[in-house]
Amino acid sequence: MRKFLPFTFIVTAILVVAVVGCQSTATPSPTPTIEPTSEPTGPAVPSSGGDCYVVPPVSDQDWVRGPADAPITLIEYADFQ
Repeated sequence: MRKFLPFTFIVTAILVVAVVGCQSTATPSPTPTIEPTSEPTGPAVPSSGGDCYVVPPVSDQDWVRGPADAPITLIEYADFQ
């Protein structure tokens, strides 16, 4: 009896997978669409460009990693308090 126990578990697992995999799924019903009732918004207002921040240039006192003439420079400001 003990030598058939693993075989019984494997056959049971295969049967469970087969039964679960063969179950039919319910057909989805279409969702009704609702017509929009609001008026469209107006055109977007262009920004004045005044939201830019002035960043000081990289100096010799800053911690730098990588070449000085890199095409992109990332500046990270951190406060360890």
